[in-house]
Amino acid sequence: MSRVRTLPYMFRRTANAFAVAAVLALVLGGAFASTALAATGGPAEVEPRFQLTGSHGYRILVSARLRTVTIGVSKGNSQRAGSSTTYVARGSAGTHGFSADFHQFGRVNVHFHRTSGAVRGLPPDCTGGNGGADTIEGYFTGSFEFEGENGYTEVKTDRVRGEMVVPPTEQCPLVAGGANPLLEGHNAELPPAKTRMTLEAINKAGTGGLVFVARREGKTGFYAERFGTIGRIGILSVAYALGPRKSFVSDPQVSYGKVTPPKPFFGTGTLERAKGGKRVWSGDLAASFPGQGKVALTGTEFHTTLARSFP
Repeated sequence: MSRVRTLPYMFRRTANAFAVAAVLALVLGGAFASTALAATGGPAEVEPRFQLTGSHGYRILVSARLRTVTIGVSKGNSQRAGSSTTYVARGSAGTHGFSADFHQFGRVNVHFHRTSGAVRGLPPDCTGGNGGADTIEGYFTGSFEFEGENGYTEVKTDRVRGEMVVPPTEQCPLVAGGANPLLEGHNAELPPAKTRMTLEAINKAGTGGLVFVARREGKTGFYAERFGTIGRIGILSVAYALGPRKSFVSDPQVSYGKVTPPKPFFGTGTLERAKGGKRVWSGDLAASFPGQGKVALTGTEFHTTLARSFP
């Protein structure tokens, strides 16, 4: 059984439908066919992975699964806010190690050396699975180099500690520090039903797009993602934050919404109806993504919705 790779997100539907599926399908093509083959008697599925620190304090998680290789970059992620950018490329992976060419961003070609027997259980940042996964500790030798856009972070190594997960039926983050603080707990204290609200703005063009979501329930949370391709490399950037309830205000008639999220967001976005009933999404709201800088999240090109949220 193949697992779904996860990352910090507000709604599984939004992240998977618009970002992961779109980017992987466009860039990797036959990767899903390969996964199906493995599930029916092909090569055993494994996930080799390692973490290291790039320049300017960025954390980098490199992992692979069959023909999918990812480099996830994050900085300062916490239980309340964070941002990341994940680079996706075609490659190959197996019990020996993994390799992929990230073109202008770098390349990875490493061999795995085990230093322990198989330990039943998942790596610390992974969850789920059927309880049958084994984690094998070791180290990788070979070459790994990465340089982000305009050199915002870079790293190069020929030896790094890592691990191999066999079989990887769990859910693991694409980036270091990939916990999801936006998920509601089962015992969350919910505000009155009429004040639970979701605002969504989507700008999709060609093979890429932007998504912004604000939600006020037990928590007031904000989420943004930008996805697309640069050449043959898929790029998925994510930003998320929790804020006070006053950072998302609306009216009971569901005709007005205003958001002022904390960092890594900036500015304010306002959704209101102009004369004639046309919905207008305006303001200077932006999100800061690693390697992407500040990206505007408002404008006439966004399709917007404002609706009551119910558990």
